[in-house]
Amino acid sequence: MSRAERDLWRSVWMAAPALAALALVLSVGVPQPREAALLFALVAALTWVVWRVLGQRVRQLRTIGSLLDALREGDYGVRGTPPKKQDDFADIVRSFNLLAARLQDEQRDLQQSLQLLNKTLAALDGAVFAFEQDRRLRLVNPAGERLLGQPAQSLLGRDAAELGLTELFELPSGSIHAASFAGTPGRWQISHAELRSRSQAGRLLLVQPMERALREEEAQAFRRLLRVLSHEINNSMTPIASMADTLQRLLPPVGAPVDAELDGDLRQGLELIGQRSHALQRFIGGYAQLAKLPPPQVGEVDLAALCESVRQLLGNPRIALDGGPALCVLADGDQLEHVLINLLRNALEAGSDGPVSLRWRHEGDRVRIQIIDGGHGLPTSGNVFVPFFTTKPDGAGIGLALSRQIIEAQSGHLELLPREDAPGTVAQLSLPLATAGLKPPRLR
Repeated sequence: MSRAERDLWRSVWMAAPALAALALVLSVGVPQPREAALLFALVAALTWVVWRVLGQRVRQLRTIGSLLDALREGDYGVRGTPPKKQDDFADIVRSFNLLAARLQDEQRDLQQSLQLLNKTLAALDGAVFAFEQDRRLRLVNPAGERLLGQPAQSLLGRDAAELGLTELFELPSGSIHAASFAGTPGRWQISHAELRSRSQAGRLLLVQPMERALREEEAQAFRRLLRVLSHEINNSMTPIASMADTLQRLLPPVGAPVDAELDGDLRQGLELIGQRSHALQRFIGGYAQLAKLPPPQVGEVDLAALCESVRQLLGNPRIALDGGPALCVLADGDQLEHVLINLLRNALEAGSDGPVSLRWRHEGDRVRIQIIDGGHGLPTSGNVFVPFFTTKPDGAGIGLALSRQIIEAQSGHLELLPREDAPGTVAQLSLPLATAGLKPPRLR
């Protein structure tokens, strides 16, 4: 028998005398004054007992209802105070407190897991998009905001087709895809998978930048190839040198009669050997320059002073500085100077006698540097950054590849774009803006 049943029977036994007296009155008739007083007292006692028992139960039920409402609204910190008397209500309150404490611990663990997930998503280089069943965006990480060039507030709730991401779901998951997002071209690894949340299906899309990783792989391949080429070229140079020595001994002494045909053949052979030897040395030297680029010594560089120094160094009146604000960039001053010289020389040799503009602008926490020429424009092949690709008759084909390698090693970006207002090319660099207030290092 439970405590509630025992309390009910206790109330019945306490009310039994009054009930018996009431039954006696009903059977005998109208009682005398003394008997009536006794009957009134018994009825009053019965009423008080019933009010006490029922009132306590009502208060207990209200307390339990309030505690359950708090749980339903997500307030897991609420607790009930169990009475000192050991009854069913005390057991219920203690069980409720244990349940609320467990739910509070689970909520705390869930919040910590969500914080960890948010930090993980924020630290990812890849863009993460979570879509609902109707292809509307539900979640995006900071990399996704940067990829699309818009804040999360303007992206959430929009359709995948409106965001230009529908075609990515049609690609094989894990494939490499060349695309341009927010005006930034590159190669990306596309991964997607099904999601299920609260019995609703959705789609997860991951866009991982692969351009830098692929370039590093290409650089590693170049280094391995350099070792092979060095070995083969050195082996080839030995017989070439031997042949040159033999030809030198065949030449007649000075003042001796000379056969014109033999003399012409010998001199032509020696000239050819010299040309090819020089070409091989330049070829292997270009590979070595790409493979052995020293790490940058990054510091604050006064951009205006650097650009003026480069202009004076080249000494070409066609170079025009379109002066921007006084800015400092985080870069290696010597290496950045080398890049600007190389890009300006390319612009000066682009096939036009017009001016070449060098300008810079402040964009958030970055600085954009542009070198604008009026030449023939970009080649249609798209191989301008491929090592040893060149459109110049006497070009080595390593300037642009080396320049991009230098800029990317300094957390920057280099790209070549066609001019929109006229024929020509825009060489555009993006570098981190230095912290204001610090004195920039002196330039050489």
